Amino acid sequence: MGTKSGAYQDVYIKREDEMVSLKNDVTDFCEKYIKPVHPKNWDWSTRDFENPDNDPTVAEARAIGNVVFKDLNDKKETDVDLSTMNNVESIKAYLNPKSKYEAFNMEEFAFALKVELEHGKIKDVNVTNNHPFLTAMIALAHMTESLTYYKRLKVMEAEGEIYEIMRKIDKVTTGKEKLLEDLIKAEEELKEARAGLAERLEKMDDIPVLEIIGD
Repeated sequence: MGTKSGAYQDVYIKREDEMVSLKNDVTDFCEKYIKPVHPKNWDWSTRDFENPDNDPTVAEARAIGNVVFKDLNDKKETDVDLSTMNNVESIKAYLNPKSKYEAFNMEEFAFALKVELEHGKIKDVNVTNNHPFLTAMIALAHMTESLTYYKRLKVMEAEGEIYEIMRKIDKVTTGKEKLLEDLIKAEEELKEARAGLAERLEKMDDIPVLEIIGD
């Protein structure tokens, strides 16, 4: 029997000796951690993330980051041992609520969550069911390879957009005025993205260097 496109294949995790459906756990998790900081539209399982107005907020990113940070520092045995994550000390420093760059880090983390929600209900392949914790794990998996991952992603996307606009300008005979307007906008976005990356590079001094580099 085939699987319908976009169908979520439920996953169960063990919590306090009981098997919990992640599909159901999304709402429970959000009610516990998201609702206190984002009372309106707090349930990620029903939130329309295709609407930019519903992007994860910095407050939500902070709440999720604090959960992960606590788990990383918890000495108790857990069913998912996050301490085995590559470059875990760097990730802990990044998520540390006492970091002198905490506000900058959490703004970046909110963007990372937005990007990785594409692995949820937004796309046909629904891996996370919009679970905030699983979404965070995907983001942090990228960041274990480079803490500058998401700032570089913004630069890459802006450069790619400029390239495609310029290709189109060369090919079309009409509509060039609109494309030139789009090009100016994309160039501004690239300028902002490069500035964001430069700022990220300046704010790395309280994050340990990665112990494992590359695959």
